[in-house]
Amino acid sequence: MRPLILAPITVGVLCAAGFAASQVERLISRMEAAEGFLQADTTVEKDAALYPEKFKKNFPDAESLNALAALHKEMERLAPRWSFPDGPHDTRLEAFARKGVADWHPGGTVLKTVMKPDPWRIQKNRRGIPLSRTRGGFVLYKMPNDKLCRQQAFLYTETFDGTGYQPSSGVRLDYARYLNCK
Repeated sequence: MRPLILAPITVGVLCAAGFAASQVERLISRMEAAEGFLQADTTVEKDAALYPEKFKKNFPDAESLNALAALHKEMERLAPRWSFPDGPHDTRLEAFARKGVADWHPGGTVLKTVMKPDPWRIQKNRRGIPLSRTRGGFVLYKMPNDKLCRQQAFLYTETFDGTGYQPSSGVRLDYARYLNCK
């Protein structure tokens, strides 16, 4: 009986390993076209891109580890192409980005922040009444065990309550790319 019980478990582990490797390979295939940004659509992709130790723990098989190594090799190949952008600043919003890095990437050292030059994007309902407004920027930070720095997009959103826009308590960290630290 035991071989029959172990067979489905073994097949499940092998399928998960193959799935993880295919997700990382898919991420690699999109990087260059996205100007180096790792648009991680799944948790597996996000772990490979931003939390490699967690990825290694969850997928310790050779196929997944080889895919992760290929991802890092591609990051290093593309990193010299990119530089952190210049742009306007908003001290209040950029402080939220710094806090976001501290909360989501403990040990990360923020080197720079910048706002995108775009104005506030206002979301309205079908009657034209404002619901919220959003503004974005980038944060550059270095993790202790990374050779490269991370440039990560952030979004700050305020909700309209009928009397005005109410401040948010943080930002959403979004897609990232790796570049040389300067």
